[in-house]
Amino acid sequence: MNYSKMISLKGVFTLFALLAIVLVACKDEEEEFAITNNFRALQVNIGGKTVTDGVADLSVLTEIQIVFSHALNTSVFESAITVSPTVAYSIAYDESGSIVTLKPDTRFDYETTYTVSLPAGTYGANGEKSIADFAFSYKTKAFLPPKITLTSDASSFFEGEVITVTATLDNLIFDDVTMNLAFAGTAVGGGVDYTSSATSLTIPAGTSSVNFTITALEGDAVEGNETIIITLTNVVNGTNDPPQELTLSLGDKAPSMEIRGVMELDNYIDGTGGQVRAIHLNVLKDIPDLSIFHIQIASNGAAPDPLDIDFAFPAQAATAGDQLFVVRDIDAAAAATYFGSNYAQFTEFQTGGMTHNGDDAILLYENGVSIESFGEPGIDGTGLYWEYTNSWAYKLGEDWYYAGVGCPENAVGEATDETSRCRYPLFSPGLEFKGIMDLNHNGGNNLRAYHLFAIQDIPDLSLFGAGIASNGQATSDGVEIPFPVMAVKAGEHILVIRDLDIANAQAYFEGCYAKFDHVIPSSGVTSNGDDTIELFKNNVLIETYGELGVDGTGQLWDYDNTWAYKVSGQWTYGGVGCSTSATTNATSPCPYTFCN
Repeated sequence: MNYSKMISLKGVFTLFALLAIVLVACKDEEEEFAITNNFRALQVNIGGKTVTDGVADLSVLTEIQIVFSHALNTSVFESAITVSPTVAYSIAYDESGSIVTLKPDTRFDYETTYTVSLPAGTYGANGEKSIADFAFSYKTKAFLPPKITLTSDASSFFEGEVITVTATLDNLIFDDVTMNLAFAGTAVGGGVDYTSSATSLTIPAGTSSVNFTITALEGDAVEGNETIIITLTNVVNGTNDPPQELTLSLGDKAPSMEIRGVMELDNYIDGTGGQVRAIHLNVLKDIPDLSIFHIQIASNGAAPDPLDIDFAFPAQAATAGDQLFVVRDIDAAAAATYFGSNYAQFTEFQTGGMTHNGDDAILLYENGVSIESFGEPGIDGTGLYWEYTNSWAYKLGEDWYYAGVGCPENAVGEATDETSRCRYPLFSPGLEFKGIMDLNHNGGNNLRAYHLFAIQDIPDLSLFGAGIASNGQATSDGVEIPFPVMAVKAGEHILVIRDLDIANAQAYFEGCYAKFDHVIPSSGVTSNGDDTIELFKNNVLIETYGELGVDGTGQLWDYDNTWAYKVSGQWTYGGVGCSTSATTNATSPCPYTFCN
């Protein structure tokens, strides 16, 4: 379309979107709109749908299109058509010159009735006439203030570091949203412990978010972790309901060492039995003297006590990247056997102090100040999400990954890390199957996909790939579904999905679809519920779902019209055919576990 003229009419209203007006060319609608048989409108559409006079609850972003029976004399038409109340708009035509678009310059006002009018006259390019006035009315919806949420790119930081905070609206409006920021907590602002780049925010009309930064200032005093609590006041054109409260944790300085894993493993080595109680620590930067660090076990819900030292490191240096392994002395041999050749990657420290059970919290101290804790000090962990009885917990990035109580135990009675159903992440291949699905839902829509979980940072995902052993094949043909060159972070979820099924997956999973950090489409995902799936790294098989050489029909692992999902190293199943009648995951009789 080519805009032939800009018409500016007095008014305070703004328009962005398209309101389509088309009059149906039948006798009833000709009578309704009072247009002659000579020059007439054919139909009224809004958002691609036919509407009638008086339509209401329209977006303020609506545009108007009028389809006439004849090409228009544009100058005469533009001098006659009006919108009341007056707004600023422009007019465009299609190639035939018979379809008119009224394009508002900004938007309509909220909760207002507008009328488009065209008096009887001669408007056709060849002199075609109408003999009656035309008018069409519509009403815009009421203004609903958008909800505001506060989020940050990290929940904690240290002196000298910066956190970005974002204020986001749940829907766009076309007025500025303004608010003031209020700061509280144990940390002191105004240039003492931190500074903020803003004390008030404006989210401009038509945009959905705005950022500001919090900078932690360096100081000499050791204060331990402090908090910054950010709330909103004096919100205009938005709603702070529920009230937003964002809490950030501010540490004295970036740590030189962190807790990477905790374990209390019961394993059975050569039938003799054994335990491994240990703490795994990661050295983040060179440490000239480890003796400034110590470990405390807060047993059975005991409150932390910095004077209670269960293990103090000796006076020796450590280098960034070192993996320190503080193990109960009587468990050291069992630990070496359990981890096999990988045990050499640890720097071992033996002590009688590692007496923790799987319900005990662990604290790390530097110069007598607690810099990190695992679990919830002061609370017995029995039955809680972080319990690690006969198991381990491992930090992936900033988040903890819990294997689940009893996960590493091996049903055959002889456990090592390599034979365990949930390997310790430091020594895993880095990627594992989390779910397998062949969903047939909502009257035959297919959804074939593999859900993978990154246990380590993966700089290049193309080192991995999948293969399908169909209908009882002894093996797949190797990597039949290559993964792209891309970086993946530890703790991220990946959905490898048949390319034809992406729209189905978005509709079926609804909001849960966004929980997948990466979606990789592939035409190679053709597996049915009776096919075995293989995962490769560097063309070496690292994991198998199903049984090679066995057709899965009727087997425990059959995933026809359903899914399988791994929990604590063991596969769980939705049940064959359970998705057939489902329209969405949320309403399915077998919702996918990941979404719960």
